Amino acid sequence: MDLKEKVRVIEGFPKEGISFKDITTILKDGEAFKYTIDKMT
Repeated sequence: MDLKEKVRVIEGFPKEGISFKDITTILKDGEAFKYTIDKMT
């Protein structure tokens, strides 16, 4: 599974030149969340 596809990128947040990586999309996706936890353990 490519988790990069699951992470939402918000350009210019919180200020110009910074890209915020929002992982709540992974937390909402049960399969992606389980995959992430399995990889960390």
